Amino acid sequence: MDGWFVAFAIISSLLMAGGGTLLLVGYINTLPAALSFGWRTALPVVVLPVVGPLWFAWTQGEEFRRARYQLIAALALLAAAGVLILAFGPYFAGRLIAEMVEAAKMR
Repeated sequence: MDGWFVAFAIISSLLMAGGGTLLLVGYINTLPAALSFGWRTALPVVVLPVVGPLWFAWTQGEEFRRARYQLIAALALLAAAGVLILAFGPYFAGRLIAEMVEAAKMR
């Protein structure tokens, strides 16, 4: 392993952790409020875990601006992590497999 792989692993892990945390916080902020508006409003939030809370925060106006920003930032961080993993993951996997094959030949 080299420094680039460690950087890749740390950055992708931090992006995933930050996105997951913001997604969870945004969901926790919108679910009780949606339930207080009734089941007709809360049903999309419960059934559609990502789109539902974002829809609810968007339709309620400025009152849920922070939750809306948290959910949008969470989706952006998770998308960035996904792009990073899909772009560089196969490269590092190929390098690690080549190193394992070379190490096996030395035995």
